[in-house]
Amino acid sequence: MKKFLPIFAIIILCTIFFLTDCSSFNIGVENNSIESVGLFRPLSKDKINELNLNSHNFLSVFVKDDKEVVLSEKDIDEQIAIASLTKLMTAVIVLDNYNLDDLISISDSAINTYGTAGELQKGEIVSVEDLLFITLIESSNDGAEAFAEKMGRSTFIYKMNEKARGLNMKSTRFINPTGLDEESLTNVSTANDLEKLVVLILKDYPLISEILSLSSKEITSYSGVYRKLTNTNILLSESSVYLWGKTGYTLKANGCLILILNNFSLNSDEGYVINIIAGADDRFNEARKLENWLEKSFIW
Repeated sequence: MKKFLPIFAIIILCTIFFLTDCSSFNIGVENNSIESVGLFRPLSKDKINELNLNSHNFLSVFVKDDKEVVLSEKDIDEQIAIASLTKLMTAVIVLDNYNLDDLISISDSAINTYGTAGELQKGEIVSVEDLLFITLIESSNDGAEAFAEKMGRSTFIYKMNEKARGLNMKSTRFINPTGLDEESLTNVSTANDLEKLVVLILKDYPLISEILSLSSKEITSYSGVYRKLTNTNILLSESSVYLWGKTGYTLKANGCLILILNNFSLNSDEGYVINIIAGADDRFNEARKLENWLEKSFIW
């Protein structure tokens, strides 16, 4: 009997090792399957709703952990006028080159820019930070021009185009810091290019996101002028799903809108949605329709 004990011991040890190893293997498979499911969200539902948008161009992208999934699109590589969506790049160049506490004197030429948003005054002195609030929240053309003048307008616009090239925004061209149409010329881009700019802002320029998330803001300039700014993006006050965005409109561009949204899931801090709408007669209603479609057509 004693001669069989080593054999029994070996069998028992092998059995314990096998069960332990299998248990570890099963746990690993379970974890991997969970991670794999997560990577493919949002999942399209079997009966996806019809999306009836009248916008000339649009793009909806889900972004998480440097991964992107296109949810819906239309003519995203067509070169289009982008109006005041331009000011996103203007703000990027400002933050790349100026200090927030730098002071800017508002010139007569800046005041003479088309539009009255921001109600800047000739000779008024404003900090870079406060002028960013004015330029982004109320989409002030005067503010954008004042930023460009501080560096030298042509140099500033060169840097805008240089930044676009660095982001591989191949179809993007800037001729001014405002987005205004200039006779036969205007600032142009594509929905696909604009998405690259938004992703950059989300990663590296949190102040732009913070400013554009505000429905309103009270500021007093260095010269003592008090303002209560109201965001041109009316959707911010409608729903918490809208994190921030930027509006735009000119005759050439028609209505434009960029929106960053929560991902509609219970764990809404994991990933976000970028919606870009261009060439719209009613940009805000188009955005509402796209949001409703996304929420109902995917499993988040």
